[in-house]
Amino acid sequence: MKQTLLSFLVGGMILTSVAFAQEKKISGRVTSADGKAIPGVTVVVQGTNQATQTDTNGNYSLNVPAGKVVVFRSVGFDDKTIIVNNNNTVFNVSLENHDNALEEVVVTANAIKREKRTLGYSAPTLNNEELRSGQNSSAINALAGKVAGVNITSTSNSPGSSSRVVLRGGSSISGNNQALIVVDGVPIDNSSVIGGGSSLSSVDFGNRGNDINPDDIASMTILKGPAAAALYGSRASNGALIITTKTGKRGGGKTDITFNTTNTFSSILKLPEFQNEYGQGYSGYTKNGDLVFVNDPKENWSWGAPFTGKTQEWGQAVNGIRQTKPYSAVKDNVRDFFNTGFATDNNLGFSGGSEKSSFYLGLNSLNSNGVYPGSKDNYNKYGVRFNGQTEFSNKFYAGISANYSQINSNNVGGGQGNSSVYNNLLQTPRDIPVADMKDLSNPYNGYGYVDANGLNHSNEYGYYGAYSMNPYWTLANYNNYNNVNRILGNFNVGYKPFEWLDFKERVGVDHYTDRRRSESPKYNFTPIDKTSGNYSTANDLIDNGEYRIDQYNVTEIIHDFMVTASHDFNQDFKGSLMLGNNIRQRNVTNLSTATNESGGLVQPGFYNLANSNGPLNLIEDSWSKRRLVGLYADLNLSYKNFLYLQATARNDWSSTLPKKNNSFFYPSVSGSFVFSELLSQDAKRILSYGKLRANYAKVGSDTDPYQLLTTFSRGEINGGFGTTTFPFGNVSAFMSGSTLGNAELKPEITTSAEVGAELGFFRNRLTVDFSYYNNNSKNQILAIPIANSTGYGFNVVNAGKIKNFRC
Repeated sequence: MKQTLLSFLVGGMILTSVAFAQEKKISGRVTSADGKAIPGVTVVVQGTNQATQTDTNGNYSLNVPAGKVVVFRSVGFDDKTIIVNNNNTVFNVSLENHDNALEEVVVTANAIKREKRTLGYSAPTLNNEELRSGQNSSAINALAGKVAGVNITSTSNSPGSSSRVVLRGGSSISGNNQALIVVDGVPIDNSSVIGGGSSLSSVDFGNRGNDINPDDIASMTILKGPAAAALYGSRASNGALIITTKTGKRGGGKTDITFNTTNTFSSILKLPEFQNEYGQGYSGYTKNGDLVFVNDPKENWSWGAPFTGKTQEWGQAVNGIRQTKPYSAVKDNVRDFFNTGFATDNNLGFSGGSEKSSFYLGLNSLNSNGVYPGSKDNYNKYGVRFNGQTEFSNKFYAGISANYSQINSNNVGGGQGNSSVYNNLLQTPRDIPVADMKDLSNPYNGYGYVDANGLNHSNEYGYYGAYSMNPYWTLANYNNYNNVNRILGNFNVGYKPFEWLDFKERVGVDHYTDRRRSESPKYNFTPIDKTSGNYSTANDLIDNGEYRIDQYNVTEIIHDFMVTASHDFNQDFKGSLMLGNNIRQRNVTNLSTATNESGGLVQPGFYNLANSNGPLNLIEDSWSKRRLVGLYADLNLSYKNFLYLQATARNDWSSTLPKKNNSFFYPSVSGSFVFSELLSQDAKRILSYGKLRANYAKVGSDTDPYQLLTTFSRGEINGGFGTTTFPFGNVSAFMSGSTLGNAELKPEITTSAEVGAELGFFRNRLTVDFSYYNNNSKNQILAIPIANSTGYGFNVVNAGKIKNFRC
């Protein structure tokens, strides 16, 4: 019995020692593809219940029988397997993301970087390569056709032309519906002030959003809905374009130099459809009802007789001789006026960094000569950008972003005024060859000429038209010069006393001066033709000319102070909270002065305010200041890396609203559910990525300065024989404005709800992004017409609602 028990114990000890000899302890560290530790990775022996998880530093240890397969599994990563052999006990493992969406990091409001999977709203992002794929010189126009729900409209798509960007339609009847543009966390001005001396004329001087050099952009995120941009306050009620500019790479130890050039040829793409059956002249009916065509050589429209192809005289008689041409359509007479435009865009960049610092220096020049003949529609932009970041210690860091740009251009007038080249071109009859009239020294084409005897006929014109001008002469004699100098940038400093706590202060500035000089010639021309009887002194062309200077100065200062705390409650539940304060102040001064409105210029061709024939015309001298103070908070929660919740709140106090209504609060909440993390590996081979998202937001919007009061302006008396403008002699007078202010205005309020889904199939080779949104705006601030018997023409009120919804 004793021998049996002893044998049993010895045998048990041998079996136990064999068992322990077969099992070994392994350890190691689990990291992502970029070398960062991954906490919470499940490490399991395949086919058993033996398992453990990595700690916060990605380390693990586990007893594993030799020869067994160990599986490493974590949400958002592909599974990794290893075979434990007898030789090794340390196994460091790197896990790969199983889809691109998990890796993508986007820059959201206030320059906060977040994984795209965590967002509960639509936020498509374009990198520099995608944005520059069409080599467009405008960062705004480059968005056209690349992102759903983004509506880009441009006057001509040429360098320096104006562009509008509207996301998901408008939310205001009278306000600006364009998206806010944010560069490196700081909102910038995107004003567009159309030039022109009257309602009939217009000059496109561009918009300030196009001052940004596309080559300096690293990425652009489009925050379409109010929920996405709520932290920016009332300015972002129409969404925002979040632009992040380039920075250097740390740790490289060397400087990278890049140079690229883009040369573009342009031509007229589309013109109105013209008829080619009838020529110069007009038509009418006799008393008997018979249709009669009159071939009037000074007419500017094509209402004459049908084309016959026969040769006939046309235009004025110079020295008793008129020109001849076939009476037939010149089908391309408008298109032949234009040339091929050319633009060259050159960029030189320097980037680099050390272990704790990085920098980027970019130089840009854009030079363009448009499609109009000669070099009158030229545009030249030069810019320099510097971005720098550094860490002073383990707790302090700082960054700077600065950009200077200068624009010099001459812009061709539009509209229907005398300065409009295109309007005069369209008024050319269909049988007249426009391209043959470019030689302005030819008496049949120009205004003023020298005859064969050397006699100067400076006050006579030989151009056929009495109701329009030669477009070549208009192009040569009207000028709209523009000079813009702009500085924008920001400086930020941060302090991080603990890994979970961050203090950051940022001050941004956007300042520019926009100086415009418009030159309109003084002339008094009488027709050369004294013999044919087709022209008379009634066809004299008279204009007193004008010289005008418009000066716009805009300065915006923006300050943000943010405190961010983050905490991992456990391996599954994480969160962060940001509290911030925003102060924004905007100063605008406008000064517009011109020569005397009725007297014009004294000496033709001398463009100076001192050449005014009478007192100067002070068109506008205005100054405005507005200030907005805001407090905001941003809460983010995540569970197991597949369920996310974000809630924001902001309260603004606006100086443009009455005190009792100048405070308005707006919250937002959004969530996302990455359901693909719950699918099996087999299912993920088909549906690689799947996310459902939803959000609700409320955003307020204030109004322009001085809408609360009725303002006064310089007195004017309109009479049947002209306008009397005060001061008149020694008599001064002011008159009440035509718009009645409203001291009870409330902010416009927009509420938005959105649901959507993002799907990626076959490792994201096929992606689908679906959204349904419903926006409702109320308390629209409008200037509505009222009875003139009140003494005013309009009254500013809160009225109107807008509903905007779409899939």
